Amino acid sequence: MISPVWQLQGHNARLHIAPLTAAIDLLRPALGLAELACEAHFLGNARVLGVELPSSAAVRTDSLLECYVRGSDLVAAYKESDNWPVRVDATWRAGSSLVSNGPLARVELVVSVRTERLDSRPELSVQTAVPTGDVLRLVDAGNARFESLGRKGPCVIDPEGGPGCLVFRLAGSDLSYAEMVHPTDFVEDRLSGMGESQPIFELRHRLFQDPLEKGVILRARVCGMLLRRDDDTRTAAQCYAAFSAAEPPLGA
Repeated sequence: MISPVWQLQGHNARLHIAPLTAAIDLLRPALGLAELACEAHFLGNARVLGVELPSSAAVRTDSLLECYVRGSDLVAAYKESDNWPVRVDATWRAGSSLVSNGPLARVELVVSVRTERLDSRPELSVQTAVPTGDVLRLVDAGNARFESLGRKGPCVIDPEGGPGCLVFRLAGSDLSYAEMVHPTDFVEDRLSGMGESQPIFELRHRLFQDPLEKGVILRARVCGMLLRRDDDTRTAAQCYAAFSAAEPPLGA
């Protein structure tokens, strides 16, 4: 019997997709997937693919409309608030590799927004924080060329400088973590570093910056994956090419 990818108890879920395990509290979606472990590496302070809503409603039990597991998907719906009249549906989709000899594990986050108002501002952020020795950005997708961002201070990453694809070489392990925004959804990312002895880099994807009208559903996709260090940039570039070409999942 195949073990379920997600185990959901109340508003807490655990992910098991060999060799990765993780946990998420759906009442605190901004923290994303935490307690990450992969191949005997416990990625202590890492938290990835969190959905940060611009209201305090996400920490209240009644703001979580529903949550359930559908195959390899974990789905959560968050209701509108008076201050921010936007419904959010988030799907964390644990998937197989997009390419041969691909990543160790992969999760795609699909975020959808809708409103009952004639006009609203649906902007929100997807955020990740990982302990990192170095950060590299894909600057030329055609030639799979990356450039190191080193340990710069806060910086803005936009489409003029290349795709929205970063590789984080995780501190204290032989693993890397890559995260990428689908090119149709990439508007602006912000990267900042925190800490000296064990630097943690935080990445925020700003999504849905255009107004939202009643009757319209907008979707955005962000994909995260764990890679082996010795071939991380090649694998990340291949996965970015496949992710960019992939059609949006039905019903997400």
